[in-house]
Amino acid sequence: MNKPLLVKSVWFQLLWFLAVLGQESTQVWLVIAVVASVVFSYWQRDIHLRWLVGFVLCGIVLDSFNQYTGLFIFPTPWLPLWLLLLWGIFVWYAYQMRTILTHFPKFIVCIVGALGAAGSYYAGLKFAAVHWPYSTVITLVIVFVEWFCLLTAMIYSLNVLQKQGKGLDHEQNSD
Repeated sequence: MNKPLLVKSVWFQLLWFLAVLGQESTQVWLVIAVVASVVFSYWQRDIHLRWLVGFVLCGIVLDSFNQYTGLFIFPTPWLPLWLLLLWGIFVWYAYQMRTILTHFPKFIVCIVGALGAAGSYYAGLKFAAVHWPYSTVITLVIVFVEWFCLLTAMIYSLNVLQKQGKGLDHEQNSD
């Protein structure tokens, strides 16, 4: 059993619940936790900052597009801070899972990941963190396709980092 990965998985799930259930009321704690996670990983040379920032921005653009097109409706005219922070901790977690994400067949990982993401957004709907004006099926299919594409890009880029010697070898990370 990979205990460090188990701890990181539990940490990610705790922060997901903190973000989705607490929303605005727990944002300060979420900021502290996300920043601490990234800083600690950087200090341990266990994060590639450009990769992290790039995919956090991709996620924010994706959810901004979903909000702009009316797929998602939030109580504010912009993406809530807790959702931006959730992108930060998700991308951090994906990087921590890089050996698993790049070990198994990409297609299977993307299918499972996209199903998990769609389920996560559905849970957000049920916890009243987001509203879906379109049917549940249509929204889930769109989210699934978006996440399948996003995860494909993430895994591809992790493989590129690995080939460059920057992705899986903790000692060689320079940023």
